[in-house]
Amino acid sequence: MKTGVDHGTRGGLLGAVEKLYRFATEQNDGKDRLDAIIASGDFDAIETVLGGFLVNLRNESACDAVDRERTWQTAVLFIHDVMDHLGRTTSAEMTRVQANLLRLQHLYGQIAPRPPKPPMPIRALPAVVVEDIYEQFNPMSERNPFRTETLRWRNYLIFLLMLHLGLRRGEVLILPADAIKEDFDPETGEDRHWINVVETLDEDPRSVAPSLKNAFSQRQLPIPKDLVTLADRYILNYRGQPGHAYLVNSQKGKPLALSSLAEVFAIITANLSERAKKALTDRGKSSVSPHDLRHTAAVGRLARYIKNGNDLETAIEKMRVFFGWSMMSQMPRHYARAYFATSTDDICAENFDIFVAALRDATGEQK
Repeated sequence: MKTGVDHGTRGGLLGAVEKLYRFATEQNDGKDRLDAIIASGDFDAIETVLGGFLVNLRNESACDAVDRERTWQTAVLFIHDVMDHLGRTTSAEMTRVQANLLRLQHLYGQIAPRPPKPPMPIRALPAVVVEDIYEQFNPMSERNPFRTETLRWRNYLIFLLMLHLGLRRGEVLILPADAIKEDFDPETGEDRHWINVVETLDEDPRSVAPSLKNAFSQRQLPIPKDLVTLADRYILNYRGQPGHAYLVNSQKGKPLALSSLAEVFAIITANLSERAKKALTDRGKSSVSPHDLRHTAAVGRLARYIKNGNDLETAIEKMRVFFGWSMMSQMPRHYARAYFATSTDDICAENFDIFVAALRDATGEQK
């Protein structure tokens, strides 16, 4: 190791070497082996230890966003220096050791633990944007940009399923017409409603067939009565009798395509108010996408869980189930960061009130 370094630097170097030794011991059932393989010149074993150590450092950096490049470089330098020293016994041995050291340097010298990724941007839509697209999607609004009454009610239903249930675009497009279920709850004395998000077994005629993202995407979600009323209205009055089982149709009575859904949001984006466009620009965005609604739904639901008295860990696990994330997904914690970094909790509470009021206004239902 280098001499002539200050106390703090020396401590850091020794800490890196100690970490390497500790890792090698843990990988050998608690038995120290690094000294033995260095002394024996077992370069295959040394490469195995260094390779595992590199993976370990990368995993740690991914978890805590701490750069461990210096730890890695110190470990490689330590192995190099010790082997170099041990290789000076004879000129023949020195040649062999130097050749292997060059091989190690070639394999590992340019590799450092992967730098930590910057935190994901907060993509929950600003309140002004949500209010603007609420107004556009409302079938009764003068700002609604869609030409026919059927399109207005269909797109309104899609919008609310995405914003308030956080459904992915593929999940919305594979919902069957009977996805919403109902049962009597003896504890409350009221009917309860839920929606089944499952992979369909029906033949899909779409050229690019939507599907669930993974096995965790299959789930049951509670659905508010107001949204049930809207879905019933769409099915009874606007869906018609198409030759397929999917909930939402194209204008020709076929299952709605992913490209057609993208066009709906392109139209909404084109008709945003100047104030809403500025709010998007301030967030580094130029358009509203279906997945933006899922991001917004996630932050809003986390806010509701916490306001209802759940601690953060419980709220995160509930989020995992509700949004169909795997046990390894870091997405719930990303939204926890978004929740604490902004006033989105207040925004989403206000938007939920808008949601209920708009639904009742559109369906003619009284409070």
